[in-house]
Amino acid sequence: MKLSPLSYKVERINGFLNLEKHPATRQSYEFKLAYISFLSITLQAGARNEEQVNDVLSTYKRHFSIKDSDYNQLQNIGGEGEEELFNSVLTLLGYCGDSLKSRKFKKSICSKLLLGEMLFFELNDAYKFNFNPILRLYIDFCEVPQAKETEIKSLLIKMIAGADVKGLLKLKRLEVFKYLQNAANAYWVQEQADSVHVTVIATMSSGKSTLLNALIGKKVFPSENKACTSTYLKFTNRPELVREIGLAAGNYPDFRWNLTYEDIARWNGDSSIERIEIEGKMNSVSMLKRHNVSFIDTPGTNNSRNREHEAVTKRILEQKNSDVILYVLNATNLAPDDDKILLQQVVKHLGDQQIIFLLNKADQLDLEADDNLTESLAVARSHVMELGIVSPVIVPISSYAAGLFRNILGNSLLTKRETRDALSLLELFRIPQYDMNRYVDRSLIQSLPQSAVHVRSHRMIQVGNKFISSREIVEAMKKTGIHILERLLLQEIKYTR
Repeated sequence: MKLSPLSYKVERINGFLNLEKHPATRQSYEFKLAYISFLSITLQAGARNEEQVNDVLSTYKRHFSIKDSDYNQLQNIGGEGEEELFNSVLTLLGYCGDSLKSRKFKKSICSKLLLGEMLFFELNDAYKFNFNPILRLYIDFCEVPQAKETEIKSLLIKMIAGADVKGLLKLKRLEVFKYLQNAANAYWVQEQADSVHVTVIATMSSGKSTLLNALIGKKVFPSENKACTSTYLKFTNRPELVREIGLAAGNYPDFRWNLTYEDIARWNGDSSIERIEIEGKMNSVSMLKRHNVSFIDTPGTNNSRNREHEAVTKRILEQKNSDVILYVLNATNLAPDDDKILLQQVVKHLGDQQIIFLLNKADQLDLEADDNLTESLAVARSHVMELGIVSPVIVPISSYAAGLFRNILGNSLLTKRETRDALSLLELFRIPQYDMNRYVDRSLIQSLPQSAVHVRSHRMIQVGNKFISSREIVEAMKKTGIHILERLLLQEIKYTR
């Protein structure tokens, strides 16, 4: 499937389709089964691969409450050609001949909406509809006049282009298409809203991906202890999005309606994928959850096994498309030569972008013994200023702890190791020296926008074999430094508007 600019737009609009409000959900079970059956064979005969088809259909199955037995039977339908396949579905549904059931389906306004959805999935980059033989068979079966078909196609193209179609949707024959228009409207509202673009840069294993996952509040960016981010990977927070979607561009483009971490990791490890874009929602305890914010992860530039990583990061810097650059420093390995080389590139291409430095992995310092975070910050400041950054903003942070605490508050499952680490870190952040807010200039903190983390109702949460108050977890999370970072980003959002 060629992921053209228009196809890319259509797939993003798909993310706003709210199947819970689909008009067909108010129809009988037999009607919903017919709806998904015709949609199934249309998708199978279209440009999507098998995984993409199953991804879309499983979403409809869930929202239409289709029985497993019926769905499995539908999945097993086959035929030597499209016409035989279409007739098999008619037989399955009992629509052969001029049956009462088939006449009711044909007359239903939802049968026209299904035609619209089928066409929507088949739109190509030339604003034309791919020739799908199932579509023609369906149009003939439903006895849709040529004028009606042309009218529906024209309406869809206008919706996707962002044109005003309110007048057309007042017509009774077209009012059912408000369902598709709602998704297109939601897409255009989000697309035209002010957005802040944040690029995260660091040498390998500094904790970029862990930081990003902590900000988002769930595992999205690959963060294994190895050179894991190998391509351009972007996450955009879309507050009104119905489901998380992912698009991968490259030699063999791919997309998902119901994106999983496994999908992202597989794409990230595929050398034919050049760009991964994800749209979803941030964790409910994030200060940024109501804003359009994009986070871009970049490959670690000091990976000796793949020099292309350095080229990818350099291209991103040269484009200067970011409003903010987060540069992650490793508190356990300050000022190495690799950092100096990368920082020189950042300074060279910085322009008017805001740059924030994060001293990550601060929790790994033994602040009760010989390690001194104040001294570490001074070393980091000197290291950065040597390269021409005047008055750098440096925030100490424990992104791993912040991510774990947010996962707990968001009811995400933890591994046994993560559970053990979470309990240990909760104890650690009771120690005053590990309150990262103590090491940030008070005048800076006071100048930042005020925002609070809202937990609807505090409760006791089981972490391993212990029950801990959500209030205690929130307080520990505030000490990780992530709230200072979010307030800095909120300030940038305020300036962007």
